[in-house]
Amino acid sequence: MKKVLIFVAIFAMTFTMFAQQQAKTQTVTIQTNGTCAQCKKIMMDNIPQWPGVKECSYDMQTAKVTITYETRGTDVDKLREGIRLLGYDADHIKADPEARAKLPKCCTTPNNSAGNGCGGCGHHH
Repeated sequence: MKKVLIFVAIFAMTFTMFAQQQAKTQTVTIQTNGTCAQCKKIMMDNIPQWPGVKECSYDMQTAKVTITYETRGTDVDKLREGIRLLGYDADHIKADPEARAKLPKCCTTPNNSAGNGCGGCGHHH
């Protein structure tokens, strides 16, 4: 009986360690409402610095940010909240109004389709 319990305990520990290794990093793509190169710069200057973030890329054509992160360091909800606090929508989470008001005008102009630049706001190049 002792041998069976030891075997079960070892199997459980091995399975738990394997599951933890598998869940160590995850990648998520979050839809934002970024409109220009300055939006990309703001996100790329900030998101990679957050705890747990390993990699980050921003697609200006779709305004989507793709983040690879350690599950022990953060989670999707924290990432969305961080983007919200930068002044951008993050999937279904609306941007923080105060942070959005501080963004350059080009980042908040609705007719500025993603990837088209800002039309000369002077904040990038």
